[in-house]
Amino acid sequence: MSIIQFFRILWARRWIILPTFLVCVATATIVTQFLPERYRATTRLVLDTFKPDPVTGQVIGSNLLRAYAQTQVELIEDYRTAGRVVDQLGWINDPGNIAAFNASKAAASGDIRRWLAQQIIASTRAQLIEGSNILQIDYVDSTPERAEQIANLVRQSFLEESLAYKRDSASKSATWYADQAETARKALVDAETARTAFAKANGIVLTANNVDLDTQKLEMLSGQSVAAATSNAVRMPMGTSPAQAQLTQLDQQIAQAAETLGPNHPVFQALQRQRVALAATAARETAALAPGGGVNRGAIEGEMAATRSKVIADREKLDRLTQMQRDVSLKQDQYVKAAARVADLRLEAQSADAGMTALGDASAPEKPYFPNIPLIVGASAGFGLGIGVLAALLIELLGRRVRSKEDLESAVDAPVFAVIQSGLSLPSRLRRGYQEVAQTVEEQEVTAS
Repeated sequence: MSIIQFFRILWARRWIILPTFLVCVATATIVTQFLPERYRATTRLVLDTFKPDPVTGQVIGSNLLRAYAQTQVELIEDYRTAGRVVDQLGWINDPGNIAAFNASKAAASGDIRRWLAQQIIASTRAQLIEGSNILQIDYVDSTPERAEQIANLVRQSFLEESLAYKRDSASKSATWYADQAETARKALVDAETARTAFAKANGIVLTANNVDLDTQKLEMLSGQSVAAATSNAVRMPMGTSPAQAQLTQLDQQIAQAAETLGPNHPVFQALQRQRVALAATAARETAALAPGGGVNRGAIEGEMAATRSKVIADREKLDRLTQMQRDVSLKQDQYVKAAARVADLRLEAQSADAGMTALGDASAPEKPYFPNIPLIVGASAGFGLGIGVLAALLIELLGRRVRSKEDLESAVDAPVFAVIQSGLSLPSRLRRGYQEVAQTVEEQEVTAS
């Protein structure tokens, strides 16, 4: 079938297509007059995904942005957000809503708040604007004023719910970390107590660099021995003996222990006893290094040998104490980290930043977005035209007609040699055919009589 044959069929069946088209358009036009009007109010939020958190300083990774945005969309359309809106509107105590709820199937549940919240959820739509971090919230209602009011309430309730969720999560995490910090603190106290008891029982004091005083004294005596070997004639000024240097450092430790530990602390008392012994040694070394005394290398070597023997004898105890000191440092680091995390989480639990910024309040729409009369009428016109064409083609297939030489060639599968075109118009041909039929009928009646 050629395109010309197709249009000939449509033109021949125009009295089917045209009424179908007009009926569909007229029906759509009439129906749109009875459809309830729906107004859509829109408000927007900016997700601060690129701004660091004011407490933790963390930024949402690019691979988590889509999941984060989808989570916010689901929270907007969640019962917790819609429930806040219901509470703010006071719908639960409205007699009309109570009567409608009692007449509904949900009355068996007895939860009118959830039933009302579901109505708000059904009219709320949230979506992330493509290519941006702007979240758009739409609310549809039968009046523009209520659409504007509820759209703003949904946005505000969502911000409040997000902030409450953030605070609640931070508070729960802070409680957990506080328990861990308390456990770490107790372990730290136990480790410090064990270290102090061990040091007190063995009379060992570690410096700030975790080196005992005897080892430090041995290092200083070794340096003095090297200096004496270089020049036996060297005279050292007073106050520069190894014991004197140790005494100066020990005084600093005692002063620091007095501020942090107190005079009754075992470590402080051990430092005091160590100072008495070290002061006597410093006095002897100072007398030996006084002017006219010279540097007694033999005395230094003897004292260094005695100190070395003491260090070697106490090596096992020193290793044990050093290990205990490392354990104290490890537990102290764990406690400090846990306590710092608790402080951050408690600060976050008091934060007023929900991680989102409102772009502006929704405004009452001037025109309803539904029904869209031009769109509905246009769609019905296309639908009616399509139905009319299909009906015309179906009828044509059920009763095929010959309207041109092409139709005749297709029907008999033979070529057409000539076409005789009548000069009469269609009405004249119809009138002439009618007359011929009438005359034939009369002749048949005469013959029969």
